[in-house]
Amino acid sequence: MRMNGSCLCGSVRYETSGPLLYAGYCHCSQCRKFSGSALSAFGGLYAASFFVVQGADLLGSYEKTPAKRMRFCTQCGSSLFTEKPLSNTVHLRLGTLDTEPSVWPQFHVHVESLPTWSTICDGLPCVDGNPTEQQTDDFRDQARA
Repeated sequence: MRMNGSCLCGSVRYETSGPLLYAGYCHCSQCRKFSGSALSAFGGLYAASFFVVQGADLLGSYEKTPAKRMRFCTQCGSSLFTEKPLSNTVHLRLGTLDTEPSVWPQFHVHVESLPTWSTICDGLPCVDGNPTEQQTDDFRDQARA
């Protein structure tokens, strides 16, 4: 499934040539700060199926760790995606999609960091920290179903 997205001002645009492998909500303090919200709705896909088609020169970068490079529009500040070079994946911010995501969020991660003013009431599985390898495989299987 082809998807496309953009930043708030429209200067940066991206496309995907493949579906999301999984999607979820992250409640860690770092994602909350990067998104400016109680959580970050994200979807993971293979980096080879992700393309910035406009405004690549306007992308800012914050290297959170060698395994995570967070990208944003330097014109409007929109948080767009995180490059994960060690796993050859990209995590899109679902709110930046201009089309429907190929997979809707299936889980919550880092729920131990949930702020006291936020609640989870959607019935999706909740994980403290990052999901285990088995949980990740299960979420990918659900996405394919």
